[in-house]
Amino acid sequence: MKYLQALGNAAVFQSLRNTALTVTGALCTVGGLVADVLQPIAPFASYLFYLSLAALIFLFIVYRRGKEDLLGAVAFAAVAAGVFGLIVLLQSSEDSRDVGVVAAAVPAVAGLQKRLGIIDARLDSISSDTQSLKESARRLESNSEQVLRSLEEMRERFAGDGLVAEPSSPEEFYRNARLQELAGNYSAARQSYLAYFNFELPLLDPHLRFVDFLKVQEGTAGARETYAMVMDGREEGVPAYVRLLLLPPAQRLAGLELYAEEHPAFAPVYYHLSLEYSELRLGTQSLADMRAEREQLQAFLAADEAGGLLRHLIDQSLAQRWREDASARLAALEAKQSLLDNPVSVSWMVNNAGYTGTVTIAEPAQEVFWNIEGGEPVATGDRGSIDPRTGQPAPRLFFSLPRNQRDTTVEIRYRDLRGELRGPFAFAFEGKRESADANRRILESTSNSWVSFRDYDGQRLLYFSHLMTYRGSIKTIRYGLNKARPDKIYRFPPWRKAGLAPIDADTPLYIKVPKSTRYVTVQLTYNNGDESAVQRFDR
Repeated sequence: MKYLQALGNAAVFQSLRNTALTVTGALCTVGGLVADVLQPIAPFASYLFYLSLAALIFLFIVYRRGKEDLLGAVAFAAVAAGVFGLIVLLQSSEDSRDVGVVAAAVPAVAGLQKRLGIIDARLDSISSDTQSLKESARRLESNSEQVLRSLEEMRERFAGDGLVAEPSSPEEFYRNARLQELAGNYSAARQSYLAYFNFELPLLDPHLRFVDFLKVQEGTAGARETYAMVMDGREEGVPAYVRLLLLPPAQRLAGLELYAEEHPAFAPVYYHLSLEYSELRLGTQSLADMRAEREQLQAFLAADEAGGLLRHLIDQSLAQRWREDASARLAALEAKQSLLDNPVSVSWMVNNAGYTGTVTIAEPAQEVFWNIEGGEPVATGDRGSIDPRTGQPAPRLFFSLPRNQRDTTVEIRYRDLRGELRGPFAFAFEGKRESADANRRILESTSNSWVSFRDYDGQRLLYFSHLMTYRGSIKTIRYGLNKARPDKIYRFPPWRKAGLAPIDADTPLYIKVPKSTRYVTVQLTYNNGDESAVQRFDR
Protein backbone atom coordinates (compact mmCIF):
# COMPACT_ATOMS: atom_id res chain seq x y z
CA MET A 1 0.00 0.00 0.00
CA LYS A 2 2.98 2.33 0.00
CA TYR A 3 2.43 3.56 -3.49
CA LEU A 4 -1.18 4.45 -2.61
CA GLN A 5 0.04 6.38 0.40
CA ALA A 6 2.53 8.20 -1.76
CA LEU A 7 -0.22 9.21 -4.13
CA GLY A 8 -2.08 10.60 -1.18
CA ASN A 9 0.74 12.93 -0.40
CA ALA A 10 -0.14 16.31 -1.94
CA ALA A 11 3.47 17.29 -2.57
CA VAL A 12 4.22 14.04 -4.38
CA PHE A 13 1.04 14.32 -6.46
CA GLN A 14 1.92 17.90 -7.41
CA SER A 15 5.37 16.75 -8.52
CA LEU A 16 3.81 13.89 -10.47
CA ARG A 17 1.41 16.19 -12.28
CA ASN A 18 3.98 18.84 -13.16
CA THR A 19 6.71 16.43 -14.24
CA ALA A 20 4.80 13.57 -15.85
CA LEU A 21 2.00 15.43 -17.54
CA THR A 22 3.73 18.63 -18.60
CA VAL A 23 7.39 17.88 -19.28
CA THR A 24 7.00 14.20 -20.11
CA GLY A 25 3.96 14.72 -22.31
CA ALA A 26 5.67 17.47 -24.32
CA LEU A 27 8.97 15.60 -24.71
CA CYS A 28 7.30 12.32 -25.65
CA THR A 29 4.98 14.00 -28.16
CA VAL A 30 7.89 15.74 -29.90
CA GLY A 31 9.97 12.56 -29.79
CA GLY A 32 7.05 10.51 -31.11
CA LEU A 33 6.47 12.87 -34.04
CA VAL A 34 10.17 12.79 -34.95
CA ALA A 35 10.16 8.99 -34.73
CA ASP A 36 7.03 8.88 -36.91
CA VAL A 37 8.65 11.05 -39.61
CA LEU A 38 11.72 8.75 -39.51
CA GLN A 39 9.54 5.64 -39.90
CA PRO A 40 10.78 4.94 -43.48
CA ILE A 41 14.31 4.42 -42.11
CA ALA A 42 13.37 2.19 -39.15
CA PRO A 43 10.43 1.70 -36.76
CA PHE A 44 11.83 4.11 -34.16
CA ALA A 45 8.42 4.59 -32.53
CA SER A 46 8.26 0.83 -31.86
CA TYR A 47 11.77 0.88 -30.41
CA LEU A 48 10.85 3.76 -28.10
CA PHE A 49 7.62 2.05 -27.06
CA TYR A 50 9.32 -1.22 -26.09
CA LEU A 51 12.15 0.66 -24.35
CA SER A 52 9.74 2.82 -22.33
CA LEU A 53 7.57 -0.21 -21.52
CA ALA A 54 10.61 -2.14 -20.25
CA ALA A 55 11.69 0.90 -18.21
CA LEU A 56 8.18 1.22 -16.76
CA ILE A 57 8.13 -2.42 -15.63
CA PHE A 58 11.63 -2.21 -14.14
CA LEU A 59 11.03 1.10 -12.33
CA PHE A 60 7.67 -0.01 -10.99
CA ILE A 61 9.19 -3.18 -9.51
CA VAL A 62 11.95 -1.17 -7.85
CA TYR A 63 9.41 1.39 -6.63
CA ARG A 64 7.27 -1.32 -5.04
CA ARG A 65 10.29 -2.48 -3.10
CA GLY A 66 10.49 0.78 -1.20
CA LYS A 67 12.12 3.29 -3.55
CA GLU A 68 9.35 5.89 -3.19
CA ASP A 69 11.48 8.62 -4.74
CA LEU A 70 11.13 6.84 -8.09
CA LEU A 71 7.43 7.72 -8.40
CA GLY A 72 8.19 10.56 -10.82
CA ALA A 73 10.33 8.24 -12.97
CA VAL A 74 7.55 5.64 -13.00
CA ALA A 75 5.10 8.29 -14.18
CA PHE A 76 7.57 9.48 -16.82
CA ALA A 77 7.94 5.94 -18.18
CA ALA A 78 4.16 5.36 -18.08
CA VAL A 79 3.39 8.51 -20.08
CA ALA A 80 6.17 7.71 -22.56
CA ALA A 81 4.88 4.18 -23.06
CA GLY A 82 1.36 5.53 -23.59
CA VAL A 83 2.37 8.16 -26.15
CA PHE A 84 4.70 5.87 -28.13
CA GLY A 85 2.19 3.01 -27.92
CA LEU A 86 -0.52 5.24 -29.41
CA ILE A 87 1.77 6.19 -32.30
CA VAL A 88 2.63 2.52 -32.94
CA LEU A 89 -1.10 1.70 -32.97
CA LEU A 90 -1.82 4.47 -35.51
CA GLN A 91 1.07 3.25 -37.67
CA SER A 92 -0.55 -0.18 -38.00
CA SER A 93 -2.77 0.92 -40.93
CA GLU A 94 -1.59 0.04 -44.44
CA ASP A 95 -1.04 3.64 -45.54
CA SER A 96 0.94 4.54 -42.39
CA ARG A 97 2.94 1.37 -41.82
CA ASP A 98 5.80 2.29 -44.13
CA VAL A 99 5.84 6.09 -44.08
CA GLY A 100 4.36 7.12 -40.74
CA VAL A 101 1.03 8.61 -39.65
CA VAL A 102 1.87 12.25 -40.32
CA ALA A 103 3.33 11.63 -43.81
CA ALA A 104 0.33 9.49 -44.81
CA ALA A 105 -2.06 12.29 -43.83
CA VAL A 106 -0.05 15.37 -44.86
CA PRO A 107 1.51 15.35 -48.37
CA ALA A 108 3.87 18.19 -47.40
CA VAL A 109 5.52 15.93 -44.79
CA ALA A 110 5.82 13.19 -47.40
CA GLY A 111 7.60 15.69 -49.63
CA LEU A 112 9.89 16.61 -46.72
CA GLN A 113 10.75 12.93 -46.26
CA LYS A 114 11.58 12.72 -49.93
CA ARG A 115 13.76 15.84 -49.86
CA LEU A 116 15.58 14.68 -46.72
CA GLY A 117 16.16 11.24 -48.27
CA ILE A 118 14.47 9.24 -45.49
CA ILE A 119 11.54 7.70 -47.40
CA ASP A 120 10.88 3.97 -47.36
CA ALA A 121 14.43 2.73 -46.69
CA ARG A 122 13.01 -0.38 -45.00
CA LEU A 123 11.42 -1.48 -48.27
CA ASP A 124 14.45 -0.48 -50.35
CA SER A 125 12.09 1.74 -52.31
CA ILE A 126 13.89 4.94 -53.24
CA SER A 127 17.45 6.15 -53.02
CA SER A 128 17.33 9.51 -51.30
CA ASP A 129 20.44 10.69 -53.07
CA THR A 130 19.62 12.51 -56.32
CA GLN A 131 23.02 11.57 -57.67
CA SER A 132 22.12 7.93 -57.18
CA LEU A 133 19.07 8.45 -59.37
CA LYS A 134 21.21 10.02 -62.07
CA GLU A 135 23.67 7.13 -61.97
CA SER A 136 20.70 4.78 -62.09
CA ALA A 137 19.57 6.50 -65.28
CA ARG A 138 23.02 6.17 -66.81
CA ARG A 139 23.15 2.48 -65.95
CA LEU A 140 19.65 2.01 -67.35
CA GLU A 141 20.66 3.72 -70.58
CA SER A 142 23.83 1.67 -70.85
CA ASN A 143 21.98 -1.59 -70.34
CA SER A 144 19.28 -0.44 -72.74
CA GLU A 145 21.82 0.00 -75.51
CA GLN A 146 22.91 -3.62 -75.03
CA VAL A 147 19.34 -4.85 -75.07
CA LEU A 148 18.21 -2.77 -78.05
CA ARG A 149 20.50 -4.68 -80.39
CA SER A 150 18.44 -7.81 -79.81
CA LEU A 151 15.12 -6.34 -78.62
CA GLU A 152 13.30 -7.05 -81.88
CA GLU A 153 14.54 -10.60 -81.79
CA MET A 154 13.38 -10.93 -78.17
CA ARG A 155 9.96 -9.62 -79.12
CA GLU A 156 9.61 -12.14 -81.90
CA ARG A 157 10.45 -15.05 -79.59
CA PHE A 158 8.21 -13.64 -76.83
CA ALA A 159 5.25 -13.45 -79.23
CA GLY A 160 5.46 -17.16 -80.15
CA ASP A 161 2.75 -19.72 -79.37
CA GLY A 162 2.78 -22.13 -76.45
CA LEU A 163 5.10 -22.76 -73.53
CA VAL A 164 8.82 -23.20 -74.09
CA ALA A 165 9.71 -26.64 -72.74
CA GLU A 166 13.27 -25.76 -71.80
CA PRO A 167 13.53 -21.94 -71.57
CA SER A 168 16.99 -20.46 -71.59
CA SER A 169 16.61 -16.80 -72.62
CA PRO A 170 14.91 -13.99 -70.67
CA GLU A 171 12.10 -13.57 -73.18
CA GLU A 172 11.34 -17.31 -73.02
CA PHE A 173 11.04 -17.20 -69.23
CA TYR A 174 8.86 -14.07 -69.52
CA ARG A 175 6.67 -15.71 -72.16
CA ASN A 176 6.23 -18.81 -70.00
CA ALA A 177 5.41 -16.64 -66.97
CA ARG A 178 2.61 -14.86 -68.85
CA LEU A 179 1.12 -18.05 -70.26
CA GLN A 180 1.32 -19.86 -66.92
CA GLU A 181 -0.27 -16.89 -65.18
CA LEU A 182 -3.15 -16.78 -67.67
CA ALA A 183 -3.62 -20.54 -67.29
CA GLY A 184 -3.86 -20.22 -63.50
CA ASN A 185 -0.60 -22.05 -62.80
CA TYR A 186 0.55 -19.37 -60.36
CA SER A 187 3.37 -21.33 -58.72
CA ALA A 188 5.05 -22.03 -62.06
CA ALA A 189 4.44 -18.43 -63.18
CA ARG A 190 6.20 -17.10 -60.08
CA GLN A 191 9.21 -19.33 -60.74
CA SER A 192 9.38 -18.18 -64.37
CA TYR A 193 9.27 -14.53 -63.32
CA LEU A 194 12.07 -15.09 -60.81
CA ALA A 195 14.15 -16.83 -63.47
CA TYR A 196 13.66 -13.85 -65.80
CA PHE A 197 14.81 -11.38 -63.13
CA ASN A 198 18.14 -13.20 -62.84
CA PHE A 199 19.10 -11.62 -66.18
CA GLU A 200 18.74 -8.08 -64.67
CA LEU A 201 17.56 -6.52 -67.94
CA PRO A 202 16.50 -2.83 -67.98
CA LEU A 203 13.02 -3.63 -69.35
CA LEU A 204 9.94 -2.45 -67.53
CA ASP A 205 6.93 -4.57 -68.49
CA PRO A 206 8.04 -7.86 -66.85
CA HIS A 207 8.35 -6.01 -63.55
CA LEU A 208 4.95 -4.35 -63.96
CA ARG A 209 3.28 -7.66 -64.85
CA PHE A 210 4.97 -9.37 -61.89
CA VAL A 211 3.76 -6.67 -59.51
CA ASP A 212 0.19 -6.95 -60.86
CA PHE A 213 0.48 -10.72 -60.41
CA LEU A 214 1.60 -10.24 -56.79
CA LYS A 215 -1.24 -7.80 -56.05
CA VAL A 216 -3.79 -10.39 -57.12
CA GLN A 217 -2.11 -13.04 -55.01
CA GLU A 218 -1.07 -11.07 -51.94
CA GLY A 219 -2.68 -7.63 -52.00
CA THR A 220 -0.87 -4.31 -52.32
CA ALA A 221 1.00 -4.52 -49.02
CA GLY A 222 2.09 -8.09 -49.67
CA ALA A 223 3.17 -7.23 -53.21
CA ARG A 224 5.28 -4.36 -51.88
CA GLU A 225 7.12 -6.56 -49.40
CA THR A 226 7.57 -9.51 -51.77
CA TYR A 227 8.89 -7.32 -54.57
CA ALA A 228 11.32 -5.63 -52.17
CA MET A 229 12.56 -9.03 -51.05
CA VAL A 230 12.94 -10.32 -54.63
CA MET A 231 14.79 -7.16 -55.67
CA ASP A 232 16.96 -7.05 -52.56
CA GLY A 233 20.27 -5.40 -53.43
CA ARG A 234 18.98 -3.89 -56.70
CA GLU A 235 18.46 -0.27 -55.77
CA GLU A 236 18.82 1.28 -59.19
CA GLY A 237 17.26 1.12 -62.63
CA VAL A 238 13.87 -0.50 -63.22
CA PRO A 239 13.46 -1.91 -59.67
CA ALA A 240 13.90 1.58 -58.20
CA TYR A 241 11.16 2.91 -60.48
CA VAL A 242 8.75 0.04 -59.80
CA ARG A 243 9.22 0.52 -56.05
CA LEU A 244 7.80 4.03 -56.53
CA LEU A 245 4.61 2.57 -57.99
CA LEU A 246 4.08 0.50 -54.83
CA LEU A 247 4.19 3.45 -52.43
CA PRO A 248 1.04 4.92 -50.79
CA PRO A 249 -0.68 7.60 -52.95
CA ALA A 250 0.93 10.79 -51.60
CA GLN A 251 4.46 9.34 -51.56
CA ARG A 252 3.93 7.69 -54.96
CA LEU A 253 2.96 11.01 -56.55
CA ALA A 254 5.93 12.83 -54.99
CA GLY A 255 8.32 10.07 -56.10
CA LEU A 256 7.00 9.97 -59.67
CA GLU A 257 7.25 13.75 -60.03
CA LEU A 258 10.86 13.67 -58.88
CA TYR A 259 11.62 10.76 -61.20
CA ALA A 260 10.11 12.65 -64.14
CA GLU A 261 12.35 15.62 -63.39
CA GLU A 262 15.43 13.39 -63.32
CA HIS A 263 14.42 11.23 -66.32
CA PRO A 264 12.53 13.49 -68.76
CA ALA A 265 12.89 11.04 -71.69
CA PHE A 266 11.35 8.09 -69.81
CA ALA A 267 7.82 7.94 -71.28
CA PRO A 268 6.25 5.47 -68.78
CA VAL A 269 6.62 7.91 -65.87
CA TYR A 270 4.27 10.39 -67.58
CA TYR A 271 1.70 7.67 -68.20
CA HIS A 272 1.78 6.64 -64.54
CA LEU A 273 1.61 10.28 -63.44
CA SER A 274 -1.47 10.78 -65.61
CA LEU A 275 -3.15 7.93 -63.74
CA GLU A 276 -2.54 9.71 -60.43
CA TYR A 277 -4.83 12.53 -61.59
CA SER A 278 -7.34 10.37 -63.49
CA GLU A 279 -10.99 9.75 -62.71
CA LEU A 280 -10.18 6.04 -62.43
CA ARG A 281 -7.77 6.71 -59.56
CA LEU A 282 -9.53 9.64 -57.85
CA GLY A 283 -13.19 8.84 -58.43
CA THR A 284 -14.22 12.49 -58.71
CA GLN A 285 -11.82 14.91 -60.40
CA SER A 286 -11.44 18.60 -59.85
CA LEU A 287 -10.73 20.74 -62.91
CA ALA A 288 -7.16 21.12 -61.63
CA ASP A 289 -6.87 17.32 -61.65
CA MET A 290 -8.14 17.27 -65.26
CA ARG A 291 -5.60 19.88 -66.31
CA ALA A 292 -2.77 17.94 -64.65
CA GLU A 293 -3.94 14.69 -66.27
CA ARG A 294 -4.05 16.39 -69.68
CA GLU A 295 -0.53 17.79 -69.20
CA GLN A 296 0.90 14.38 -68.28
CA LEU A 297 -0.87 12.63 -71.18
CA GLN A 298 0.53 15.18 -73.63
CA ALA A 299 4.01 14.64 -72.15
CA PHE A 300 3.60 10.86 -72.43
CA LEU A 301 2.60 10.96 -76.10
CA ALA A 302 5.42 13.40 -76.89
CA ALA A 303 8.00 11.21 -75.12
CA ASP A 304 6.62 8.13 -76.91
CA GLU A 305 6.93 9.93 -80.25
CA ALA A 306 10.58 10.63 -79.38
CA GLY A 307 11.24 6.91 -78.74
CA GLY A 308 10.98 6.94 -74.97
CA LEU A 309 8.51 4.06 -74.64
CA LEU A 310 9.22 1.03 -76.83
CA ARG A 311 12.88 0.81 -75.83
CA HIS A 312 11.76 -0.06 -72.30
CA LEU A 313 9.22 -2.79 -73.19
CA ILE A 314 9.31 -6.31 -74.58
CA ASP A 315 5.57 -6.75 -74.95
CA GLN A 316 4.41 -4.27 -77.59
CA SER A 317 0.75 -4.99 -76.78
CA LEU A 318 1.24 -3.15 -73.48
CA ALA A 319 2.61 -0.11 -75.34
CA GLN A 320 -0.37 -0.19 -77.69
CA ARG A 321 -2.79 -0.41 -74.77
CA TRP A 322 -1.16 2.59 -73.08
CA ARG A 323 -1.25 4.60 -76.32
CA GLU A 324 -4.93 3.87 -76.93
CA ASP A 325 -5.85 4.66 -73.34
CA ALA A 326 -3.81 7.89 -73.35
CA SER A 327 -5.30 9.03 -76.67
CA ALA A 328 -8.87 8.30 -75.54
CA ARG A 329 -8.46 10.10 -72.22
CA LEU A 330 -6.74 13.06 -73.86
CA ALA A 331 -9.51 13.36 -76.46
CA ALA A 332 -12.13 13.33 -73.68
CA LEU A 333 -10.27 16.05 -71.81
CA GLU A 334 -9.76 18.20 -74.89
CA ALA A 335 -13.50 18.00 -75.52
CA LYS A 336 -13.82 19.82 -72.20
CA GLN A 337 -11.30 22.47 -73.22
CA SER A 338 -13.73 25.37 -72.90
CA LEU A 339 -14.75 24.26 -69.41
CA LEU A 340 -11.14 23.81 -68.33
CA ASP A 341 -10.26 27.31 -69.58
CA ASN A 342 -13.51 29.01 -68.50
CA PRO A 343 -15.05 27.03 -65.65
CA VAL A 344 -17.28 29.84 -64.34
CA SER A 345 -20.12 31.79 -65.96
CA VAL A 346 -22.67 34.30 -64.64
CA SER A 347 -26.16 34.93 -66.02
CA TRP A 348 -28.48 37.71 -64.91
CA MET A 349 -32.17 37.97 -64.15
CA VAL A 350 -33.96 41.31 -63.75
CA ASN A 351 -36.67 42.01 -61.21
CA ASN A 352 -38.22 45.04 -59.59
CA ALA A 353 -35.60 45.04 -56.82
CA GLY A 354 -32.58 44.88 -59.13
CA TYR A 355 -30.47 42.08 -60.59
CA THR A 356 -29.87 38.47 -59.54
CA GLY A 357 -26.64 36.90 -60.73
CA THR A 358 -26.69 33.11 -61.09
CA VAL A 359 -23.27 31.43 -60.97
CA THR A 360 -22.56 28.26 -62.94
CA ILE A 361 -19.39 26.31 -62.08
CA ALA A 362 -18.17 23.37 -64.14
CA GLU A 363 -17.13 21.31 -61.10
CA PRO A 364 -18.30 20.66 -57.55
CA ALA A 365 -17.55 23.63 -55.29
CA GLN A 366 -17.36 23.75 -51.51
CA GLU A 367 -17.75 27.55 -51.24
CA VAL A 368 -18.52 30.42 -53.61
CA PHE A 369 -17.44 34.05 -53.13
CA TRP A 370 -18.33 37.20 -55.07
CA ASN A 371 -17.39 40.86 -54.95
CA ILE A 372 -17.52 44.02 -56.98
CA GLU A 373 -14.08 44.95 -58.26
CA GLY A 374 -12.09 46.51 -55.44
CA GLY A 375 -14.34 45.09 -52.72
CA GLU A 376 -13.79 42.25 -50.28
CA PRO A 377 -14.99 38.78 -51.38
CA VAL A 378 -18.25 37.75 -49.70
CA ALA A 379 -19.45 34.15 -49.37
CA THR A 380 -22.80 33.42 -50.96
CA GLY A 381 -23.65 31.10 -48.05
CA ASP A 382 -25.04 27.59 -48.32
CA ARG A 383 -28.37 26.16 -49.45
CA GLY A 384 -29.01 24.18 -46.28
CA SER A 385 -28.31 20.81 -47.90
CA ILE A 386 -25.29 18.55 -48.35
CA ASP A 387 -23.69 18.13 -51.76
CA PRO A 388 -23.02 14.36 -52.05
CA ARG A 389 -20.08 15.04 -54.39
CA THR A 390 -18.14 17.00 -51.77
CA GLY A 391 -19.72 15.87 -48.51
CA GLN A 392 -19.94 19.56 -47.58
CA PRO A 393 -22.90 21.98 -47.42
CA ALA A 394 -23.91 22.89 -50.98
CA PRO A 395 -23.08 26.57 -51.66
CA ARG A 396 -25.74 29.03 -52.79
CA LEU A 397 -25.12 29.86 -56.45
CA PHE A 398 -26.67 33.31 -56.71
CA PHE A 399 -26.24 36.84 -55.39
CA SER A 400 -28.02 40.18 -55.86
CA LEU A 401 -27.18 43.68 -57.05
CA PRO A 402 -29.39 46.73 -56.44
CA ARG A 403 -31.50 48.24 -59.23
CA ASN A 404 -29.35 51.39 -59.34
CA GLN A 405 -26.07 49.46 -59.62
CA ARG A 406 -23.64 51.26 -61.91
CA ASP A 407 -21.65 49.45 -64.57
CA THR A 408 -18.79 47.58 -62.90
CA THR A 409 -16.84 44.32 -62.83
CA VAL A 410 -17.99 41.37 -60.72
CA GLU A 411 -15.41 38.83 -59.53
CA ILE A 412 -16.20 35.21 -58.64
CA ARG A 413 -14.03 32.82 -56.62
CA TYR A 414 -14.72 29.30 -55.41
CA ARG A 415 -13.13 26.54 -53.36
CA ASP A 416 -12.85 23.33 -55.36
CA LEU A 417 -13.16 19.65 -54.45
CA ARG A 418 -9.62 19.59 -52.96
CA GLY A 419 -10.21 22.77 -50.95
CA GLU A 420 -8.08 24.92 -53.27
CA LEU A 421 -9.29 28.50 -53.90
CA ARG A 422 -9.82 29.18 -57.62
CA GLY A 423 -10.19 32.58 -59.25
CA PRO A 424 -10.87 35.40 -59.43
CA PHE A 425 -12.96 35.12 -62.60
CA ALA A 426 -13.99 38.59 -63.77
CA PHE A 427 -17.28 39.47 -65.51
CA ALA A 428 -18.25 42.88 -66.82
CA PHE A 429 -21.64 44.08 -65.56
CA GLU A 430 -23.58 46.58 -67.69
CA GLY A 431 -27.08 47.17 -66.35
CA LYS A 432 -28.78 48.05 -69.66
CA ARG A 433 -27.19 45.18 -71.55
CA GLU A 434 -27.93 42.68 -68.79
CA SER A 435 -31.53 43.88 -68.65
CA ALA A 436 -31.92 43.49 -72.41
CA ASP A 437 -30.36 40.03 -72.39
CA ALA A 438 -32.44 38.91 -69.41
CA ASN A 439 -35.65 40.32 -70.92
CA ARG A 440 -34.98 38.55 -74.20
CA ARG A 441 -34.38 35.22 -72.43
CA ILE A 442 -37.68 35.61 -70.62
CA LEU A 443 -39.51 36.51 -73.82
CA GLU A 444 -38.07 33.51 -75.63
CA SER A 445 -38.98 31.16 -72.77
CA THR A 446 -42.56 32.53 -72.53
CA SER A 447 -43.35 32.83 -76.25
CA ASN A 448 -46.76 31.18 -75.73
CA SER A 449 -47.81 34.12 -73.50
CA TRP A 450 -46.93 37.12 -75.65
CA VAL A 451 -50.54 38.08 -76.39
CA SER A 452 -54.00 36.94 -75.28
CA PHE A 453 -57.64 37.37 -76.38
CA ARG A 454 -60.47 38.67 -74.21
CA ASP A 455 -64.12 39.30 -75.01
CA TYR A 456 -65.39 42.18 -72.91
CA ASP A 457 -68.48 44.39 -73.06
CA GLY A 458 -69.39 43.12 -76.52
CA GLN A 459 -65.91 43.69 -77.91
CA ARG A 460 -62.99 41.43 -78.72
CA LEU A 461 -59.70 42.68 -77.26
CA LEU A 462 -56.11 41.59 -77.99
CA TYR A 463 -53.79 42.20 -75.02
CA PHE A 464 -50.04 42.93 -75.35
CA SER A 465 -49.41 43.53 -71.61
CA HIS A 466 -46.81 40.74 -71.25
CA LEU A 467 -44.71 42.24 -74.05
CA MET A 468 -45.00 45.73 -72.56
CA THR A 469 -43.33 44.60 -69.33
CA TYR A 470 -40.23 43.48 -71.27
CA ARG A 471 -40.33 46.07 -74.05
CA GLY A 472 -36.87 47.33 -73.08
CA SER A 473 -35.51 44.52 -75.30
CA ILE A 474 -37.98 45.02 -78.16
CA LYS A 475 -37.56 47.32 -81.13
CA THR A 476 -40.67 46.38 -83.12
CA ILE A 477 -43.82 44.26 -82.60
CA ARG A 478 -45.60 43.01 -85.74
CA TYR A 479 -48.92 41.17 -85.73
CA GLY A 480 -51.36 39.78 -88.28
CA LEU A 481 -55.07 39.03 -87.83
CA ASN A 482 -56.09 35.74 -89.44
CA LYS A 483 -52.85 35.86 -91.42
CA ALA A 484 -49.85 33.53 -91.41
CA ARG A 485 -47.42 36.45 -91.72
CA PRO A 486 -47.70 39.55 -89.51
CA ASP A 487 -48.46 42.69 -91.53
CA LYS A 488 -49.30 45.33 -88.92
CA ILE A 489 -47.14 47.21 -86.39
CA TYR A 490 -48.11 47.54 -82.74
CA ARG A 491 -46.86 50.92 -81.56
CA PHE A 492 -45.61 51.49 -78.00
CA PRO A 493 -43.37 53.93 -76.12
CA PRO A 494 -39.78 52.59 -75.94
CA TRP A 495 -38.03 51.88 -72.63
CA ARG A 496 -34.31 52.60 -72.77
CA LYS A 497 -33.34 52.21 -69.13
CA ALA A 498 -32.15 49.22 -67.18
CA GLY A 499 -34.64 46.96 -65.43
CA LEU A 500 -38.25 46.11 -66.17
CA ALA A 501 -40.35 48.64 -68.05
CA PRO A 502 -43.10 50.29 -65.95
CA ILE A 503 -46.76 49.96 -66.87
CA ASP A 504 -48.46 53.35 -66.59
CA ALA A 505 -51.30 55.33 -68.14
CA ASP A 506 -49.26 56.02 -71.28
CA THR A 507 -48.56 52.33 -71.91
CA PRO A 508 -50.94 50.74 -74.48
CA LEU A 509 -51.97 47.31 -73.21
CA TYR A 510 -54.51 46.16 -75.82
CA ILE A 511 -56.21 46.86 -79.13
CA LYS A 512 -59.73 46.12 -80.37
CA VAL A 513 -59.95 43.50 -83.11
CA PRO A 514 -62.87 42.30 -85.26
CA LYS A 515 -65.04 39.58 -83.75
CA SER A 516 -64.24 37.49 -86.81
CA THR A 517 -60.62 37.20 -85.63
CA ARG A 518 -59.88 33.49 -85.17
CA TYR A 519 -56.13 33.76 -84.59
CA VAL A 520 -53.26 36.23 -84.57
CA THR A 521 -49.60 35.84 -85.53
CA VAL A 522 -46.86 37.84 -83.78
CA GLN A 523 -43.19 38.44 -84.54
CA LEU A 524 -40.68 40.48 -82.50
CA THR A 525 -37.64 42.41 -83.66
CA TYR A 526 -35.14 42.81 -80.83
CA ASN A 527 -32.99 45.87 -80.27
CA ASN A 528 -29.97 44.23 -81.90
CA GLY A 529 -31.93 43.54 -85.09
CA ASP A 530 -32.57 39.82 -84.48
CA GLU A 531 -36.05 38.61 -85.35
CA SER A 532 -37.99 36.02 -83.41
CA ALA A 533 -39.88 33.14 -84.93
CA VAL A 534 -43.50 33.87 -85.87
CA GLN A 535 -45.81 32.74 -83.09
CA ARG A 536 -49.49 31.89 -83.64
CA PHE A 537 -52.15 32.44 -80.97
CA ASP A 538 -55.64 30.99 -81.49
CA ARG A 539 -58.65 32.57 -79.86
